[in-house]
Amino acid sequence: MKVGFFRGTALRPLPPGESKQKEARYLDIYAGDKLDTKQLATWIKQAASLPGWDFGSKRDGGIRL
Repeated sequence: MKVGFFRGTALRPLPPGESKQKEARYLDIYAGDKLDTKQLATWIKQAASLPGWDFGSKRDGGIRL
């Protein structure tokens, strides 16, 4: 599975996967990998706090994290 962080260069530490897009970073997860769930959760929390998506708008159905 590939997890994409569209503003991944703003995350610390940087997710390991580079992208052709200037700000995007990726995390590739393969079957059998030992996943650092604490680090993944930290990246997700950081990404959710970045400006860019308005989860309260009617356009996106009012999704709440």
